[in-house]
Amino acid sequence: MGCLPKFGKWKANRNLSLLGLCLLPSMPLYANEVLGEPKVEPIEILQVHGQQYRRAITVAKPGEAIISMEQIEEMQATTFAEVIDDMAGAHIDGGTRSGGERINIWGFGETEDFNVYVDNAPVGFEQYRYGSFFLDPDLIKRVEVIKGAHDVRSGNGGFGGAMYVVTKSADDFLKYDQAVGARVKTSYASNNDAMGYTGTVYGRVNPHLSGLLHLTRRDAGDVTLANGDEFEYSGYEQDNYLGKIDYEQGDHQLALSVTHYLDEGRKPWANRRGPMPAISDYNIKKYGSYEQALYATTAYNTYEDNTWSANYRYSPSNPLIDTQVVISHSANARHWVRPDIAWEKMTVSVGNFGHESWLDYKRDYIDINNLSLIGDHEITTGLQYRSLDRTSLVFNKSYEKNPEKNFGWYTPYYQPEGRQDTYAVYVRDAIHLTNDLTVTPSLRYDFIYSIGRPNIAPDYNDISAGHDYSSTHHSGFSPRLGIDYQLTNYARLNFDYAYSLQAPVVDEIYAVQYAKASITGTSRDIDVERLHAFKLGLITQHQHLLANDDALTTQLTLFANLGRDDIAQRRGAKSDKTQLIQSGYTNLDGYHIYGADFEAQYRYQDVFSDLAVSWLQGQHNGSLRDSQDDDEYLANMAPLDIRLRLGMYITDDISVAWQGAWYDAQTNVPHGDIFNAESPSENYFLQNLYLAYEPQASLKGLSVRLMVKNLTNLQVVPFLSDGIPAAGRDVRLSLAYEF
Repeated sequence: MGCLPKFGKWKANRNLSLLGLCLLPSMPLYANEVLGEPKVEPIEILQVHGQQYRRAITVAKPGEAIISMEQIEEMQATTFAEVIDDMAGAHIDGGTRSGGERINIWGFGETEDFNVYVDNAPVGFEQYRYGSFFLDPDLIKRVEVIKGAHDVRSGNGGFGGAMYVVTKSADDFLKYDQAVGARVKTSYASNNDAMGYTGTVYGRVNPHLSGLLHLTRRDAGDVTLANGDEFEYSGYEQDNYLGKIDYEQGDHQLALSVTHYLDEGRKPWANRRGPMPAISDYNIKKYGSYEQALYATTAYNTYEDNTWSANYRYSPSNPLIDTQVVISHSANARHWVRPDIAWEKMTVSVGNFGHESWLDYKRDYIDINNLSLIGDHEITTGLQYRSLDRTSLVFNKSYEKNPEKNFGWYTPYYQPEGRQDTYAVYVRDAIHLTNDLTVTPSLRYDFIYSIGRPNIAPDYNDISAGHDYSSTHHSGFSPRLGIDYQLTNYARLNFDYAYSLQAPVVDEIYAVQYAKASITGTSRDIDVERLHAFKLGLITQHQHLLANDDALTTQLTLFANLGRDDIAQRRGAKSDKTQLIQSGYTNLDGYHIYGADFEAQYRYQDVFSDLAVSWLQGQHNGSLRDSQDDDEYLANMAPLDIRLRLGMYITDDISVAWQGAWYDAQTNVPHGDIFNAESPSENYFLQNLYLAYEPQASLKGLSVRLMVKNLTNLQVVPFLSDGIPAAGRDVRLSLAYEF
């Protein structure tokens, strides 16, 4: 029989879950009980393990989500964006080619709109027509997501949310009496003949020390569209690994991890694009054949990410001391080079980078925080330092004789070099006023120091044109307030407000144009962008609705994001030709985004069902060009979507599930502006099928999974894809075994 649900209050002693349901020993730990996971805004977990429920119900606070290792295995995701896409309110933004995928949550889709951490190390990448966050899903134990600007720890930026990725550890696989183990996995995807090979070894040296080493290799050909056409130059090769050491002795915990991601392949240099360029008769004659002309438009792309982090925690039996220190470094590098025939015959404009390009990001990060329990108060205080350093260089053979372009060696004027350092202090106090009411105010202060590097090409290093690469700074306070109220034993209400800031990034401060252009100068005087973020949520729990011992959990989240002084390129009425020098970027009048997420989970015996509905609307205050015209629709707004999953356990070893996802047409898109235009999309309905075989007896440790993605092979041009078609039917099969 399923246990009777009753809501309870989550306290610092962590004896109760969010809903206070009958907890079993198998229940995962709270986020702030596991080293390397977020402490400042822990996501609370509920699992219903009634006697007849094979699949647990997992509930987080409204506007937050947990994606488990089991879910990742089930979806057989090949990219991090695909993992996030399974969550209500989140979507992939243009990712048919590997390396082109970005993430969109609640209408935010830029790299700086998210603070993504891998074992508490900040990561991310930004370049024109390229993706943003890359991590092999096979490395992931869990992803914890806080949607919106409601995480006091993540600070400057992060209007779209914060994502905390926790990688796998030896203890995730080792049994209580096991010292050494291994897991092997192979996978195949029919659409692009992708093969994956994974090996993991793990061991426990003694009760205090354990370690894990994980390797993945993937090879994939070109994607096949539903109409049978090949999506040219979309294949890739990947090599990824994870190394992790965990140590625990008394009051001390230490976790060291290193991740590596390498993606290679021949692709268009602008990876986020649809079909390859049309080849004219002139170019066929110029390059000798259609194939050679097409080949000349490509580049061999190499993207590499290396991240390490050290997480130390000291938690003695003293209510005033629970201290965590995080130190991390991450380095992202993209290099691409055009083929020899392009070097010989192709003239490349400055706007198309050059014949060879290098872009590197390096991030250093320190976070020191402490949790103190004083009466009914849980007080978290923290200090934080984050440094982002970007180097950018191209060689353009077309300008090798031009001294003003430094003979072809220069930094693209729209992709400047520079460094940005953020110094922050934050405090958060969760005050338990009654057994049913908790109020959580918090305050964060950010000081952001930015400095550019002069361009090595004289055209873009001309002080008379306003090319000032000297330092500047921005600062501000970000107050937040959370209210959590137990309405009844079966309903809980949550409200959050944040007044957050986003400082201009290096691009927006130090981008320039040459002296003969109309707008030439750097933008050191632009202000920070501000956001008023509101979130209201309701969680309910019900039993015995349609049958004895069934369970239904619902979660409704309403949100509003009101942006002020948003940063954009200076155009239209914001361009004043009477001024001798104008900055390239300016502040506009803001925007407003409203939306709602609804999620429901139903369980009865061996049957399970999950429903997710997301709705979103957004407009800019005035024109996106200059704020002087009528209000205009925002780009990156997802249409109404409804996702339903139905499944059951046929036997103790076999489960099957079907998922249908309906997406409404999206016609509310900006038009007539090449910087913000977006293609409308039609409504469509996609279906996926899942089958899992996991023996519980003689073959325990074996896992066979089958997924059919786009079951009906529907030809689709998704929303947010800017006209890029999606892949056709893909049959994914994986076979794994634990020793």
